[in-house]
Amino acid sequence: MALFGIGGKSKDDAAPARPSRRDPKKAERFFEHAATYAESGRYDGAIDMYIRGLQLSPDDMRRHEALLDAAKRRKVSGGKPAGFAERKLKGMGDSPVDRLAHAEKIWAMDFTDPALAQGVMDAAVEADNDPANEDLHLGEVVFWIGEMAMDYNLSSKKPDAKLLLRTRDGFSAIGRYDKAVEAHRRAIGLTPNNDKLIDELKDLEAQKYTMERKEAKSSLGNLKDADKQAEIQAEISGGGKGVESLIAKRREEVDANPEDTDALTKLVDALLKTGEKEHADEAIKRLAAAAEATGQFRFRAKAGDIRMKQLAQRCQQLAQFVKAAPDDAGYREKYEKATKQRLDFELKEYQTRVKQYPTDLRLKYDFGKRLLQAGMHDEAIGMLQQAATDPKSRSASHLLLGRAFLAKDWVGEAVQTLGKGLEQHPVKDDAVGKDLQYELMTAHQKAAADGQEPAENLEKASEYASALLQSDIGYRDIRERVEAIRDARKALG
Repeated sequence: MALFGIGGKSKDDAAPARPSRRDPKKAERFFEHAATYAESGRYDGAIDMYIRGLQLSPDDMRRHEALLDAAKRRKVSGGKPAGFAERKLKGMGDSPVDRLAHAEKIWAMDFTDPALAQGVMDAAVEADNDPANEDLHLGEVVFWIGEMAMDYNLSSKKPDAKLLLRTRDGFSAIGRYDKAVEAHRRAIGLTPNNDKLIDELKDLEAQKYTMERKEAKSSLGNLKDADKQAEIQAEISGGGKGVESLIAKRREEVDANPEDTDALTKLVDALLKTGEKEHADEAIKRLAAAAEATGQFRFRAKAGDIRMKQLAQRCQQLAQFVKAAPDDAGYREKYEKATKQRLDFELKEYQTRVKQYPTDLRLKYDFGKRLLQAGMHDEAIGMLQQAATDPKSRSASHLLLGRAFLAKDWVGEAVQTLGKGLEQHPVKDDAVGKDLQYELMTAHQKAAADGQEPAENLEKASEYASALLQSDIGYRDIRERVEAIRDARKALG
């Protein structure tokens, strides 16, 4: 029953099962009420209706996402976590699906709490393994909430290794050993001297390897789902009649039921497999129409992702032309125009996303990065300072903040910010670590050139330059910078 692979208890050995209460049609009425509540700003009512619907259709991934969207809006409007009385299971039933619904309701009222997110993952695994739920496929739900549980845990002030191990177990239960290994490694990072965890990692990596081998050996002949066979055959063929046939089938499904957003998602996936601009443009139009019809921002965001990818590919193509013919002014002009068009679009896109999801710090980092590229330094600094509170993008945010301060000639602030970023960055010789050291070297050089304690600043610049040279002599222009710093120090006497 697990969507992503093996895992869970054997149904053959299980006790007699209770009949499933699954009823998607009845659930749809609750989902409609939930959408109405959300549109009118009554988010508690929306959450309650989504939960009641999910009790009847717990593997409706689209509704889980809609619930999270309502939860985010509730938080922005000042919604509080669940109180003591609300945390009781009273009135919701005692089946695994009921416990999943209850856990998800409490989590939705405080969705950034990693322990509550983990509680949803645990309950989803239990429900997925329940013999009464043979017709359910909750693996996707487990994966979805598991990724958030791990992200919220690692982003917290005090990441919890025990929670990470529960996350690991949840991913293992659905056969996602790649994510299980990631969670386990994160737990080891929080308890580096735990020999037991280090030994367990070897076993987990072996399971991951075994699963990857099994997936690699799977063939079309072993698949009973003819629809899935057509999709895989289209992928293998790389295009042609197989893909066109699949696209035609998906179009028919959407045209027959325009309100079926799952059918739309499958059509979009099929269109994008061809890599052709005409099909990508169709996907964008259909997604935009769905966003307008349903009010679901995820369709608009998907359309934006496709358009950003198109613009990035166009810039890469023109960059290759410029490299091949550097004296061709026409290519250079087209490249500069395309680069500006791409940046303008991305600025608007990320501004809209940040407005839609004001608590998403990763989006603020992405928006701040584009603001910096556009030379909007003050706006970039404000956005990146917020993004820097996210542990996952903290170092990269400090790097961009340092560059923004240097661009404004605020050298002292740049040195402090870059230094803090390097101090908190765990790996000094990876890409971000090298960039932080390079910008610190630059900042100290600039301070020396401005007459600010030249001897001390050049000494600091020399230390960072030497460290970069020793770790990667081919890094940017480090050899020339080392020589320039040495010459400057000699000139001081």
